[in-house]
Amino acid sequence: MTERGIDRMEQAPEEARQQWLGMLQTLAEQIQRQQQTSQQMTQEMMETYMQLLQTPGSYLSGQAEQQQQTLQQTAQQWMEQAQQQRQTFQQQAQQQQQAFQQMTQEVMSTYAQLFNIPLSYAQKGLRDTGFPIQNYDDLNADDIIRRTSGLSAEELRVVRDYEERNKNRETVLEQLDRRIRSGS
Repeated sequence: MTERGIDRMEQAPEEARQQWLGMLQTLAEQIQRQQQTSQQMTQEMMETYMQLLQTPGSYLSGQAEQQQQTLQQTAQQWMEQAQQQRQTFQQQAQQQQQAFQQMTQEVMSTYAQLFNIPLSYAQKGLRDTGFPIQNYDDLNADDIIRRTSGLSAEELRVVRDYEERNKNRETVLEQLDRRIRSGS
């Protein structure tokens, strides 16, 4: 993996965090604007109601229907705006959830790649160095013991060191130790 690739993986969580914070800031601003609009509409409804209460009775009787329509229109507008706000909040929440899921998947993928690098290097190293037993990592303990017959003490030590660093199976280590002590 190149330095550029490592730098990109190190920056990925920070970029995701910044993107997440930006989306939350945008959402907070939208909520604040919508709250201000709701407060303004409520204030307008209160002013209309106060005007209705302060109107003289004779004028009120002639204007009652018009005032009622105005109140109904204002209430209808308020209800429509509340519905729009609810829909907007639902859409934004869904977008935030999707963004968070995507960010989480990207972070997990990056970390998985980081953990797979040493394993792939170790497996490649076994193939490149001419390890005494082919496909060692795919074998069970009995198969390994069978394949160690005929190996030199030095090859047995190489196998033992690898086993101890990786799977560290006691039965395999004990058998390898016995064969090393016996000279083959």
